[in-house]
Amino acid sequence: MDIQVSIEQGKSQTVAVMKVRGEINAENFVEVVNKARELYNNPARNLILDLGEVPAISSAGLVAIHKIALIYSGVPHKVEEDENPDFTHSSNARKYVRLLNPQGEVKKALEDAKLTLFFKIFGDLKEALQSF
Repeated sequence: MDIQVSIEQGKSQTVAVMKVRGEINAENFVEVVNKARELYNNPARNLILDLGEVPAISSAGLVAIHKIALIYSGVPHKVEEDENPDFTHSSNARKYVRLLNPQGEVKKALEDAKLTLFFKIFGDLKEALQSF
């Protein structure tokens, strides 16, 4: 798995774009969350998580997305392995986090976990940036 980051200008706010390449699973989900936390602390409080090159996501990967939602919603939360997620604070996620271009299996996993209810999902980076 590889993570690339860029800082972009949205319509009125600075936005971090975090492009993940490769599967998100139990072996690397903490790395994904930690990178998002690093971006939250400096420089951007808004995030676009680009999933266009993520071929598969495990339940741990879904937990990573949830943890990112908590971070960007302002809920301090340490990542613990084998932790059951609490989605009670995720409703603010759609204000600060956008998902970009989830494909196939990843899109289905997001739908099955009902995470699509908590996030705005875009197929185009420019459109996602303009939503901030």
